[in-house]
Amino acid sequence: MTISATMVRDLREKTGAGIMECKAALAEASGDMEKAIEVLRKRGLKTAEKKAGRTAADGLVAAWVSPGRNVGALVEVNCETDFVARTDRFASVTRSLVALVGADKAAEDVEVLLRRSLNNQPVAEVVKDAIASLGENIVVRRAARLALPETAQGVITSYLHGGGKIGVLVGVRCGSDRAAKSEELAHLAKELALQVCSAEPAYLTRDQVPAEILDKEREILRVQPDVQGKPPAIQDKIIQGRLEKFFIERCLVDQAFIRDPEGKQRVRDVLKAAEKSLGEPVSVTAFVRFRLGEGIEKRAT
Repeated sequence: MTISATMVRDLREKTGAGIMECKAALAEASGDMEKAIEVLRKRGLKTAEKKAGRTAADGLVAAWVSPGRNVGALVEVNCETDFVARTDRFASVTRSLVALVGADKAAEDVEVLLRRSLNNQPVAEVVKDAIASLGENIVVRRAARLALPETAQGVITSYLHGGGKIGVLVGVRCGSDRAAKSEELAHLAKELALQVCSAEPAYLTRDQVPAEILDKEREILRVQPDVQGKPPAIQDKIIQGRLEKFFIERCLVDQAFIRDPEGKQRVRDVLKAAEKSLGEPVSVTAFVRFRLGEGIEKRAT
């Protein structure tokens, strides 16, 4: 049977596979489009298995916020090169996955997400098809979902930096629907997202720092040369002072506000100013920050 250019084009549009792959699949399937798709999917499975061990440290972080601005989601999907990360196919898959997480809290768990349905296929199969089409290992690495407490007023906002190299979600709570819909609160939430992106806090408040982290920090500080040999009471005072620096660097509300070049204004001061302006309580409920490839060891080239 003759395989026409139109048939190859149609199969490419349906699958994203290369010209020669589509032509060969159509020939194997005697021109049957559905059978050709099945052939490509089977080949894609074999391709995925071959590529599974290859390091995927590039890719995209995608963000999604619900129309009501009360739920947000982040997803990190990795591939091997920036070239593939910039393709429409890769970006489309990533955007679809983050929307799934936003709609389904259980899909924060990547294993659950891979079993969810996307375009009438399990996500795991969609990923395998993308591997076959794009020719690189692709890994759905992590996902997060942030929602305001039920019945609470406020906003969830997102921020993407560097075209998807860093993704941030921030939840800001207020006391009324009026404030929640205000431009002032929207602006505050966006500024806080920029703060999280730039200053890299690990915790919202100092109360959230685990005791074991503080104990380890104290141990490190206590063995510093300028601390050892001093009386215990003096050691404790020095350590407490340096822990204060730790809190200022690592806890969002204690950080210096990035818009203040002199570093005198803290994030907690910005929140207090917003409370005064809006005439009601304003607080950060939580934040999430994903940096692309964080913790993945890239192979030397």
